[in-house]
Amino acid sequence: MRPYVITRAAYAGIQRYATMWTGDAPSTWESLALSVPMFCNLGLSGESFIGADVGGFMNRGDGEMLTRAYQISFLVPFCRNHKDQSGYDQEPWRFGPYYEGIIRKYLKLRYRLLPYLYAGIEEAHSTGIPFIRPLLLEYQDDPHTYSMDDQFLAGRDLLCAPVTRAGQESRRVYLPEGRWYDFYSGTPTPGGRMKKVDAPLQTVPLFVRAGAILPLGPEKNTVDALPNAPLELNVYPTANSTAETTLYEDDGRSQKYLQGQHARRKVSYQGHDLTVAATHYPLPERKLHFRFFTISRLTKASWDGQPVALKRNGNTLEVTVPDGPQAHRLHLQ
Repeated sequence: MRPYVITRAAYAGIQRYATMWTGDAPSTWESLALSVPMFCNLGLSGESFIGADVGGFMNRGDGEMLTRAYQISFLVPFCRNHKDQSGYDQEPWRFGPYYEGIIRKYLKLRYRLLPYLYAGIEEAHSTGIPFIRPLLLEYQDDPHTYSMDDQFLAGRDLLCAPVTRAGQESRRVYLPEGRWYDFYSGTPTPGGRMKKVDAPLQTVPLFVRAGAILPLGPEKNTVDALPNAPLELNVYPTANSTAETTLYEDDGRSQKYLQGQHARRKVSYQGHDLTVAATHYPLPERKLHFRFFTISRLTKASWDGQPVALKRNGNTLEVTVPDGPQAHRLHLQ
Protein backbone atom coordinates (compact mmCIF):
# COMPACT_ATOMS: atom_id res chain seq x y z
CA MET A 1 0.00 0.00 0.00
CA ARG A 2 3.03 2.24 0.30
CA PRO A 3 5.24 1.57 -2.75
CA TYR A 4 8.86 1.39 -1.78
CA VAL A 5 11.66 2.13 -4.26
CA ILE A 6 15.40 1.94 -3.56
CA THR A 7 18.06 3.55 -5.74
CA ARG A 8 21.78 4.19 -5.55
CA ALA A 9 22.10 6.78 -8.34
CA ALA A 10 19.82 9.63 -9.37
CA TYR A 11 19.44 13.37 -9.93
CA ALA A 12 18.11 16.13 -7.69
CA GLY A 13 14.47 15.51 -6.86
CA ILE A 14 14.81 11.76 -6.39
CA GLN A 15 13.73 12.18 -2.76
CA ARG A 16 10.15 12.44 -4.02
CA TYR A 17 10.27 8.89 -5.37
CA ALA A 18 12.92 6.70 -3.77
CA THR A 19 15.12 5.91 -0.84
CA MET A 20 18.85 5.74 -1.42
CA TRP A 21 21.86 3.85 -0.19
CA THR A 22 25.50 4.80 -0.60
CA GLY A 23 26.45 2.09 -3.09
CA ASP A 24 28.67 -0.99 -3.04
CA ALA A 25 31.19 0.18 -0.48
CA PRO A 26 34.07 -2.04 0.65
CA SER A 27 34.21 -3.54 4.14
CA THR A 28 36.94 -1.23 5.41
CA TRP A 29 37.33 1.23 8.28
CA GLU A 30 38.01 4.03 5.79
CA SER A 31 34.69 3.36 4.07
CA LEU A 32 32.88 3.24 7.41
CA ALA A 33 34.28 6.66 8.36
CA LEU A 34 33.18 8.10 5.02
CA SER A 35 29.59 6.98 5.58
CA VAL A 36 28.99 9.74 8.15
CA PRO A 37 29.76 12.73 5.85
CA MET A 38 28.00 10.93 3.00
CA PHE A 39 24.80 10.64 5.05
CA CYS A 40 25.04 14.29 6.08
CA ASN A 41 25.73 15.54 2.56
CA LEU A 42 22.86 13.51 1.13
CA GLY A 43 20.59 15.10 3.71
CA LEU A 44 21.75 18.59 2.82
CA SER A 45 21.11 17.71 -0.83
CA GLY A 46 17.47 16.89 -0.09
CA GLU A 47 17.70 13.11 0.20
CA SER A 48 16.75 12.16 3.75
CA PHE A 49 15.72 8.50 3.57
CA ILE A 50 19.25 7.13 3.23
CA GLY A 51 21.49 4.35 4.51
CA ALA A 52 24.49 2.15 3.75
CA ASP A 53 25.21 -1.54 3.42
CA VAL A 54 25.93 -2.15 7.10
CA GLY A 55 29.46 -3.52 7.36
CA GLY A 56 30.21 -2.87 3.69
CA PHE A 57 29.25 -4.76 0.53
CA MET A 58 32.57 -5.96 -0.89
CA ASN A 59 35.59 -7.74 0.59
CA ARG A 60 35.91 -9.08 4.12
CA GLY A 61 35.45 -7.25 7.38
CA ASP A 62 35.45 -8.50 10.97
CA GLY A 63 33.21 -8.51 14.03
CA GLU A 64 34.57 -5.27 15.45
CA MET A 65 33.99 -3.28 12.28
CA LEU A 66 30.52 -4.76 11.77
CA THR A 67 29.58 -3.82 15.34
CA ARG A 68 30.79 -0.24 14.88
CA ALA A 69 28.85 -0.06 11.61
CA TYR A 70 25.63 -1.02 13.39
CA GLN A 71 26.38 1.67 15.98
CA ILE A 72 25.93 4.20 13.18
CA SER A 73 23.16 2.59 11.17
CA PHE A 74 20.80 1.86 14.05
CA LEU A 75 19.94 5.59 13.86
CA VAL A 76 19.84 5.83 10.06
CA PRO A 77 16.46 5.64 8.27
CA PHE A 78 17.48 2.81 5.92
CA CYS A 79 19.24 0.18 8.07
CA ARG A 80 20.23 -2.85 6.00
CA ASN A 81 23.04 -5.41 6.18
CA HIS A 82 23.60 -6.28 2.52
CA LYS A 83 26.58 -8.24 1.17
CA ASP A 84 28.01 -9.40 -2.14
CA GLN A 85 26.85 -13.01 -2.61
CA SER A 86 30.41 -14.07 -3.41
CA GLY A 87 31.81 -12.25 -0.37
CA TYR A 88 32.33 -13.26 3.25
CA ASP A 89 29.11 -13.71 5.23
CA GLN A 90 28.49 -10.92 7.74
CA GLU A 91 25.19 -11.60 9.46
CA PRO A 92 25.30 -10.34 13.07
CA TRP A 93 25.92 -13.88 14.36
CA ARG A 94 28.72 -14.58 11.87
CA PHE A 95 31.56 -13.53 14.18
CA GLY A 96 30.29 -15.13 17.38
CA PRO A 97 28.00 -14.37 20.34
CA TYR A 98 30.10 -11.51 21.73
CA TYR A 99 29.61 -9.29 18.68
CA GLU A 100 26.11 -10.61 18.09
CA GLY A 101 25.08 -9.54 21.59
CA ILE A 102 26.26 -5.96 21.13
CA ILE A 103 24.61 -5.70 17.72
CA ARG A 104 21.37 -7.06 19.20
CA LYS A 105 21.53 -4.33 21.86
CA TYR A 106 21.59 -1.57 19.25
CA LEU A 107 18.96 -3.15 17.02
CA LYS A 108 16.68 -3.36 20.07
CA LEU A 109 17.42 0.29 20.76
CA ARG A 110 16.52 1.12 17.16
CA TYR A 111 13.10 -0.43 17.66
CA ARG A 112 12.65 1.51 20.90
CA LEU A 113 13.51 4.72 19.02
CA LEU A 114 11.04 4.09 16.20
CA PRO A 115 8.57 6.76 17.45
CA TYR A 116 11.40 9.30 17.28
CA LEU A 117 12.70 8.08 13.92
CA TYR A 118 9.22 8.00 12.40
CA ALA A 119 8.45 11.54 13.51
CA GLY A 120 11.82 12.67 12.14
CA ILE A 121 11.20 11.13 8.72
CA GLU A 122 7.74 12.72 8.61
CA GLU A 123 9.38 16.06 9.39
CA ALA A 124 11.74 15.52 6.46
CA HIS A 125 8.78 14.63 4.22
CA SER A 126 6.89 17.77 5.27
CA THR A 127 9.71 20.32 5.47
CA GLY A 128 12.77 18.97 3.67
CA ILE A 129 14.89 19.18 6.84
CA PRO A 130 16.89 15.93 6.86
CA PHE A 131 16.79 13.48 9.74
CA ILE A 132 20.52 12.71 9.60
CA ARG A 133 22.14 16.12 9.67
CA PRO A 134 25.57 17.66 10.25
CA LEU A 135 26.01 19.75 13.37
CA LEU A 136 26.47 22.87 11.26
CA LEU A 137 22.82 22.71 10.17
CA GLU A 138 21.59 23.30 13.72
CA TYR A 139 24.55 25.37 14.96
CA GLN A 140 25.30 27.72 12.09
CA ASP A 141 26.84 30.37 14.34
CA ASP A 142 29.38 27.90 15.77
CA PRO A 143 32.49 27.72 13.54
CA HIS A 144 33.63 24.57 15.35
CA THR A 145 30.89 22.66 13.52
CA TYR A 146 31.74 23.81 10.00
CA SER A 147 34.25 21.10 9.12
CA MET A 148 33.12 18.45 11.62
CA ASP A 149 32.39 15.23 9.76
CA ASP A 150 32.93 12.45 12.33
CA GLN A 151 29.76 12.96 14.38
CA PHE A 152 26.18 13.76 13.45
CA LEU A 153 22.72 14.63 14.66
CA ALA A 154 19.82 12.21 14.32
CA GLY A 155 16.99 14.67 14.25
CA ARG A 156 17.44 17.78 16.32
CA ASP A 157 17.82 16.04 19.65
CA LEU A 158 20.26 13.09 19.41
CA LEU A 159 23.98 13.58 18.90
CA CYS A 160 25.95 10.48 17.90
CA ALA A 161 29.76 10.34 17.86
CA PRO A 162 30.62 6.92 16.40
CA VAL A 163 33.94 5.15 16.52
CA THR A 164 35.37 4.45 13.06
CA ARG A 165 38.89 3.20 13.84
CA ALA A 166 39.97 -0.29 14.82
CA GLY A 167 40.84 -0.79 18.46
CA GLN A 168 39.68 2.67 19.56
CA GLU A 169 37.97 2.70 22.98
CA SER A 170 37.59 6.44 23.62
CA ARG A 171 37.18 9.58 21.57
CA ARG A 172 36.74 13.33 21.80
CA VAL A 173 33.18 14.52 21.28
CA TYR A 174 32.20 18.10 20.54
CA LEU A 175 29.06 19.21 22.35
CA PRO A 176 27.63 22.50 21.00
CA GLU A 177 26.46 25.31 23.26
CA GLY A 178 23.78 24.44 25.80
CA ARG A 179 23.30 21.49 28.10
CA TRP A 180 23.52 17.86 26.97
CA TYR A 181 22.52 14.62 28.69
CA ASP A 182 24.35 11.33 28.41
CA PHE A 183 21.80 9.03 26.77
CA TYR A 184 22.70 6.01 28.90
CA SER A 185 23.05 7.56 32.35
CA GLY A 186 20.96 10.72 31.99
CA THR A 187 23.81 12.75 33.50
CA PRO A 188 23.80 16.39 32.31
CA THR A 189 26.95 18.01 31.02
CA PRO A 190 27.63 21.56 29.73
CA GLY A 191 28.17 22.13 26.01
CA GLY A 192 30.33 24.51 24.06
CA ARG A 193 33.38 22.30 24.46
CA MET A 194 35.18 19.10 23.56
CA LYS A 195 34.70 16.20 25.94
CA LYS A 196 36.70 12.99 26.13
CA VAL A 197 34.29 10.06 26.28
CA ASP A 198 34.88 6.38 26.93
CA ALA A 199 33.73 4.27 23.98
CA PRO A 200 34.47 0.57 24.47
CA LEU A 201 33.06 -1.71 21.81
CA GLN A 202 29.81 -2.09 23.76
CA THR A 203 29.13 1.67 23.60
CA VAL A 204 28.70 4.38 21.02
CA PRO A 205 28.76 7.92 22.51
CA LEU A 206 25.21 9.28 22.38
CA PHE A 207 23.89 12.53 23.86
CA VAL A 208 20.46 14.16 24.13
CA ARG A 209 19.99 17.90 23.71
CA ALA A 210 18.59 19.74 26.71
CA GLY A 211 15.10 20.90 25.78
CA ALA A 212 14.22 17.60 24.14
CA ILE A 213 11.37 15.23 24.90
CA LEU A 214 12.42 11.88 23.48
CA PRO A 215 9.64 9.37 22.64
CA LEU A 216 10.48 5.68 23.04
CA GLY A 217 8.46 2.56 22.35
CA PRO A 218 8.90 -0.96 23.76
CA GLU A 219 11.52 -3.50 22.80
CA LYS A 220 9.98 -5.64 20.06
CA ASN A 221 10.85 -7.81 17.08
CA THR A 222 8.60 -6.25 14.42
CA VAL A 223 7.20 -2.79 13.77
CA ASP A 224 3.61 -4.04 14.15
CA ALA A 225 4.13 -5.70 17.52
CA LEU A 226 2.75 -4.40 20.84
CA PRO A 227 0.51 -1.59 19.52
CA ASN A 228 -0.96 -1.02 23.00
CA ALA A 229 2.36 -0.86 24.85
CA PRO A 230 3.06 2.33 26.83
CA LEU A 231 4.70 5.20 25.00
CA GLU A 232 7.64 6.46 27.04
CA LEU A 233 8.40 10.18 26.93
CA ASN A 234 11.77 11.14 28.39
CA VAL A 235 11.92 14.83 29.32
CA TYR A 236 15.37 16.50 29.32
CA PRO A 237 14.81 20.04 30.61
CA THR A 238 16.91 23.08 29.84
CA ALA A 239 18.35 25.13 32.69
CA ASN A 240 15.11 27.15 32.48
CA SER A 241 12.98 24.00 32.87
CA THR A 242 11.62 23.90 29.31
CA ALA A 243 11.37 21.07 26.77
CA GLU A 244 9.20 20.14 23.80
CA THR A 245 8.66 17.70 20.97
CA THR A 246 6.10 16.85 18.31
CA LEU A 247 4.69 13.32 18.22
CA TYR A 248 3.62 11.95 14.85
CA GLU A 249 1.58 8.78 14.30
CA ASP A 250 -0.45 7.22 11.52
CA ASP A 251 -1.56 3.68 10.63
CA GLY A 252 1.90 2.84 9.26
CA ARG A 253 0.47 1.01 6.26
CA SER A 254 -1.94 2.92 4.04
CA GLN A 255 -1.79 6.31 2.33
CA LYS A 256 -4.63 7.71 4.44
CA TYR A 257 -2.11 10.02 6.10
CA LEU A 258 -2.19 12.03 2.87
CA GLN A 259 -5.87 12.76 3.59
CA GLY A 260 -5.14 13.95 7.11
CA GLN A 261 -5.52 10.59 8.86
CA HIS A 262 -2.68 11.07 11.30
CA ALA A 263 -1.91 12.49 14.72
CA ARG A 264 0.56 15.33 15.11
CA ARG A 265 0.66 16.41 18.76
CA LYS A 266 2.90 18.97 20.38
CA VAL A 267 4.16 18.09 23.85
CA SER A 268 5.48 21.04 25.87
CA TYR A 269 7.04 21.33 29.31
CA GLN A 270 7.54 24.63 31.10
CA GLY A 271 8.07 25.21 34.76
CA HIS A 272 6.33 22.26 36.36
CA ASP A 273 3.54 21.92 33.80
CA LEU A 274 3.50 19.58 30.82
CA THR A 275 0.79 19.74 28.14
CA VAL A 276 -0.12 17.34 25.35
CA ALA A 277 -2.12 18.78 22.44
CA ALA A 278 -5.39 17.22 21.30
CA THR A 279 -5.82 15.29 18.06
CA HIS A 280 -8.78 14.14 15.96
CA TYR A 281 -6.98 10.90 15.10
CA PRO A 282 -8.05 7.76 17.04
CA LEU A 283 -5.13 6.65 19.21
CA PRO A 284 -4.52 3.10 20.50
CA GLU A 285 -5.53 2.29 24.05
CA ARG A 286 -2.31 2.75 25.97
CA LYS A 287 -0.57 4.66 28.70
CA LEU A 288 2.03 7.41 28.61
CA HIS A 289 5.05 6.94 30.84
CA PHE A 290 6.89 10.20 31.54
CA ARG A 291 10.47 10.27 32.84
CA PHE A 292 11.80 13.66 33.96
CA PHE A 293 15.57 13.95 34.33
CA THR A 294 17.30 15.93 37.10
CA ILE A 295 14.18 17.39 38.69
CA SER A 296 14.43 17.54 42.49
CA ARG A 297 12.21 18.30 45.46
CA LEU A 298 8.95 17.44 43.71
CA THR A 299 6.67 14.91 45.36
CA LYS A 300 3.17 15.25 43.86
CA ALA A 301 1.58 15.07 40.42
CA SER A 302 -1.86 15.46 38.84
CA TRP A 303 -3.09 14.43 35.39
CA ASP A 304 -6.00 16.44 34.04
CA GLY A 305 -6.67 17.60 37.57
CA GLN A 306 -6.65 14.15 39.16
CA PRO A 307 -3.86 13.01 41.53
CA VAL A 308 -1.49 10.38 40.13
CA ALA A 309 1.48 8.55 41.64
CA LEU A 310 4.89 10.17 41.22
CA LYS A 311 7.93 7.97 41.80
CA ARG A 312 11.61 8.79 42.09
CA ASN A 313 13.93 6.37 40.31
CA GLY A 314 17.60 7.34 40.57
CA ASN A 315 17.99 10.70 38.85
CA THR A 316 14.50 10.68 37.34
CA LEU A 317 10.92 11.33 38.37
CA GLU A 318 8.43 8.98 36.73
CA VAL A 319 4.67 8.99 36.29
CA THR A 320 2.36 6.75 34.24
CA VAL A 321 -0.98 8.10 32.97
CA PRO A 322 -3.69 7.13 30.44
CA ASP A 323 -3.40 8.51 26.92
CA GLY A 324 -6.25 9.74 24.76
CA PRO A 325 -7.01 12.08 21.83
CA GLN A 326 -8.12 14.97 24.07
CA ALA A 327 -5.73 17.61 25.37
CA HIS A 328 -3.91 16.71 28.60
CA ARG A 329 -2.10 18.54 31.37
CA LEU A 330 0.39 17.09 33.85
CA HIS A 331 1.21 19.26 36.86
CA LEU A 332 4.15 18.55 39.16
CA GLN A 333 4.61 20.07 42.58
